[in-house]
Parts: sequence; C-alpha cells; structure tokens
Amino acid sequence: MKPVTVIASSLFTLLLAISPAYADGFVVPNIGVNFGGDASATLIDATQDSSKVSYGVVAGFMSDGIFGVEEDFAYAPNFFGKGGSINSDRTLTLMTNLLIGIPIGGQHGAGVRPYASVGLGLINRNVDSFVPSTNFSANNLGYDLGAGVMGYFANHVGIRAGVQYFRNFERTGANIIGLDAGEFNFFRGSVGVLFRF
Repeated sequence: MKPVTVIASSLFTLLLAISPAYADGFVVPNIGVNFGGDASATLIDATQDSSKVSYGVVAGFMSDGIFGVEEDFAYAPNFFGKGGSINSDRTLTLMTNLLIGIPIGGQHGAGVRPYASVGLGLINRNVDSFVPSTNFSANNLGYDLGAGVMGYFANHVGIRAGVQYFRNFERTGANIIGLDAGEFNFFRGSVGVLFRF
C-alpha cells in the first residue's frame, strides 16, 4: 500500500474507534475561496483565470470536553485556470483533522465554539489537456492547519466559518504546463451551514 493510503486508513480507523464517546456530532456542507500560494497560479496554456471557489463537506464530532475529530473533503474545479489546451483541471483535499474547541455557552442550545485544527491527508491535483503528453496527475500526502468558529442558533443548526492552510510534503518537479516547482500550498476560507446532532 502507498504511504498516503496507510496513513489515511489509520486516521479513519482512529476516528471510528473513538466515535462512541462523542457528545457533539456535526455535518457542515460548505463553500470556500482559495487564495495565496499556488491558488494564484495559472497554467501556461490556460486563457482564463483560475476559479477560486471550492465546494466541500465536513463531518465529525466534539467530545464532552474540548477535543474532536473530523473528516474534511473539498473539491475545487478549474483551480489552475482553463481554456487554450487545458480541457479541465481540479484540486481536491481529503483531510483527517484533530480539533481543539472551547464551548462557550455549553453544548446545547445557542452558543459559540472557537476552534483550531491540524490534520493529515490526501491532496490531489489533476490537469487534463487536449495534448495528452501534458496531462498531470498527483496524489500527495499533505497537512493542513486551521482556525475558525462554530456558532449555534439552537440545538441543531448554526454556521461554521474558518480558514485553513494546506501544504504537500512532496515537491513538484519541473514541468511543461506551468505548475510551480516546490511544495504545493494554498489557503482556503470557507463558510457553511452547521448541523449538530
């Protein structure tokens, strides 16, 4: 098995193992904006700017105290631009994050929970060109750091907003389509409706 698969499987197993102890389960469909780092890059053959928008969902739980775990998935179409010889491209992330969040106002009813997160997981990049020799695809192990706030209007619904930083451990080498060499990295700000159960 690839190291990425082993680590992702191990983290998901940890999530399942400690899930019976949860107090606050949550699901957050969200929309985000990518910025900074490689999010500002456009491929050489692209004639239109890259899309800054991402779509995602987060699912996890917070314990009776301040700790929690979550799975965070996000998909960003046209991350590097489109047009010209570029048929399509995307970046997606799948992270297992550990959370620390302090419940202000308790864990029932209205309240606020500021949080910080750190995690490991998959960062996938794919570029599909009309010139097959310039296609690019990479699945890399990466990490993310985040901070934000969960705000609850009532027992089961609220809003979550946050910012995350993503970075690969592996370097991107020289290439002919204009991807920056070095560690791939970018920021994402996101907001979504928070469902608590």
